[in-house]
Amino acid sequence: MCQDGPVPEAVRPYRGVSAEDRRRQRRSQLLEAGLDVVGEAGVAETTVDLVCRRAGLSKRYFYESFADREALLTAVLTGVFEDIRAALETALADAPSSAEERMTRLVTATVEAIATDPRVSRLWVEANHQPVLEQRRSEAYAEFADLLVSILLPGREDDPDARTAFVLVVAGTTEVLRRWLAAGSPGTTAGIVDVLRRVGLAVTGEFG
Repeated sequence: MCQDGPVPEAVRPYRGVSAEDRRRQRRSQLLEAGLDVVGEAGVAETTVDLVCRRAGLSKRYFYESFADREALLTAVLTGVFEDIRAALETALADAPSSAEERMTRLVTATVEAIATDPRVSRLWVEANHQPVLEQRRSEAYAEFADLLVSILLPGREDDPDARTAFVLVVAGTTEVLRRWLAAGSPGTTAGIVDVLRRVGLAVTGEFG
């Protein structure tokens, strides 16, 4: 059972592991446990107690890393965004220069990063029911729009129209994927990738 209480200051290494490394490890455990609980119970039913129990840590260690449940959920969603960004960078590591191939790889990597992990899929579908998660997702629209402009329209990073267009692409993609996942992912992954790819290419062509 999770228990409240202050976290004692630990500065000495334990079994060769520094206090800071142990804190990072506990935070990582809590984030993974949070995603597990979201996948099993849903965002609305994710509680501090459930996350602590899943992580095998007391509640005092939860509050060592997170102010509250909302802070944990926000960090979990941020971790998903970081994973998507890493997937995009990997997908483009050896990509040819053609806009069509690059767009195909970007969209495929995005869909796979979200749809292949049931925990992430559920978080993606239910995030808009939580104000703090909806706010974090709105912030990510601009972050990913900037990334896409730099990849697909190099030299146009300071163009406000191009940036606005890609905010629309990112926001639209987010909502399309949310609805697709909520409906049980009808059709094929290739089908949804093709739709999103064509929209992305149309916007890129408009500004390219």
